Amino acid sequence: MLAPVFLLFFMLLSLSAVAAGRTAAPGLVPVKQTPTMDGIALPLLSFSSDQGFGYGAVGGMYLYGDGTKAPYAHALSAQVFFTARGAMNHYLRYDGPQLLGPLRLEGRLEYRQEKSSPFFGAGNLSAPDFRGDVDNERYNYDKGSPGLWVRLRGRPFGEKHPFQSYVGYGWRYTRVSPYETSILAQEKPIGIEGGPSGQLLAGALWDTRDDESDPTSGGVEEVALRVSGLATFSRYQYAGVTLSERRYIKLTPRLVFAQRLTLDMLFGEVPFFEWMTTGGVNVTEGIGGMGSVRGIERNRFAGNVKAFSNSELRFQAARMSVFGQPLALGAVVFLDLGRVWHPGVTDGKWHEWHPGIGGGLRFSRRAAVVRMDYARSTETGRQRFYITFGHMF
Repeated sequence: MLAPVFLLFFMLLSLSAVAAGRTAAPGLVPVKQTPTMDGIALPLLSFSSDQGFGYGAVGGMYLYGDGTKAPYAHALSAQVFFTARGAMNHYLRYDGPQLLGPLRLEGRLEYRQEKSSPFFGAGNLSAPDFRGDVDNERYNYDKGSPGLWVRLRGRPFGEKHPFQSYVGYGWRYTRVSPYETSILAQEKPIGIEGGPSGQLLAGALWDTRDDESDPTSGGVEEVALRVSGLATFSRYQYAGVTLSERRYIKLTPRLVFAQRLTLDMLFGEVPFFEWMTTGGVNVTEGIGGMGSVRGIERNRFAGNVKAFSNSELRFQAARMSVFGQPLALGAVVFLDLGRVWHPGVTDGKWHEWHPGIGGGLRFSRRAAVVRMDYARSTETGRQRFYITFGHMF
């Protein structure tokens, strides 16, 4: 049942691009002429065992101006997205790659809502009575969170130099409504009142990848900082540091080994809804879920300190043509590991990590990558399925 959904996305993508007669993003579709503006809208279909089926639409508009700014002068994109478990994620995003000279300005307005947002308590051994019933109100709460962020990113030593740095600001208002029988209502951690959380953001990257969307060699090292307090219009005062390493090694012309290591540390008066997030250019949830440790329920383990490892062996199996457009088929096997530490709770021995193993398929069309993964927790034997967009890292 999942494969037809998977193929439907590519059929619609190809037909829409051909009908539009122009590209949705630089490099996606051959350009028939040199337009000053491009635009496209596409349906979205996805699936995960944590959220069920997801559906919606995404659209983008690209303004090229006089063509002196690459890859475009301005870009606007918007998304409307719902899931079968009552979640929604809507946003409006702006991207100006060279708006202020060599500096890239990015911004996003968004609204997220989850009627079943997971919470299992704090620490690496949380909720020992959990048996896999993710719909049980004991392990969920109702959350809404409108927010925004803006970021200024640049390459101070030249466009082709691997060093990048950025500064930014993010703000979110989190509404928390715990169910009476939930662990959240029983434990009442910091943040149960909800409220505003503003963050000053800063970071640096050393990026030597050969391709940003589908790399086969090089890597990215990143250090990211975030600070929250009264001066940032936040109800809570805390700080965070994220260290990340991504590395890609081409073993053969078709086989790539990919590795990611992430360590995220939070200090101070940290609200519980921040225990599950990491900092950096690409924010990740976990431990557990399609972005951190596959095979484990989303955000199954949470705490002030999180560490996880993702190892993938990526194989490009074949290339083909669909509706006249190039399409690559790939396969992946992976091993994910993760664990957390949290003050005031028992976290177990240092070597007690939570593993997930599995494999999947990758369909890619230039910069667009769709992934389909099957994963299994070797601790519990429970299985998860994911269909989403883009490589995990």
